[in-house]
Amino acid sequence: MQFPTVNYSATDPEGNTFTFSEYLNGKQIRSFQGVAGQQYKVEISHEAWIRLDLDMQHQIKLVATDSAGISSERIYTFTRTETHIEFLLNFDSPDVQGHFILDGMPLRVLVTLERYITEGATIESVKVYNNALDAVPTWEDCTGAVKGNRGYLFTNKTKTAANWAINLWVILAKGTATERFRSIDEDPKCSSYFEN
Repeated sequence: MQFPTVNYSATDPEGNTFTFSEYLNGKQIRSFQGVAGQQYKVEISHEAWIRLDLDMQHQIKLVATDSAGISSERIYTFTRTETHIEFLLNFDSPDVQGHFILDGMPLRVLVTLERYITEGATIESVKVYNNALDAVPTWEDCTGAVKGNRGYLFTNKTKTAANWAINLWVILAKGTATERFRSIDEDPKCSSYFEN
């Protein structure tokens, strides 16, 4: 996924120095002293990007103010659209470690996503592995089992890491959905089921 970026520079016939200020939807994201004629780039962070509303117009504003107090601004507009949402579990999180790193080899996993999917969206792909901590884990496609609301039996029986761990790689297609997906974190009744 590529986020919008804007390359820019400013020049001043009097040779004044500049202060550059970058804004996303009116909120300053960076301000710094710059050099006339040098190229700079405004970038939107991943954290800021995922918080932007879909299918709505957003704005990047650049303001260059010279040392004499004279300023110039440019405004760029864009619309964030998504056709797919993709996620993996983050094993740096202690919560994920506590639920998905296991003592014994997992034989079966039940993944239920339907309650979190907005009307009009579809499950495109669900892959799992039971050796998630290995340098090269073994992905297994369990899309059919998830769509059929059935458990999936792992075929992999080997690992090279010290522990067994399950990870999920889910791809959801937006389709005709117009509402946001519900976060699994928003539902206190969410649970995982593993059999080993």
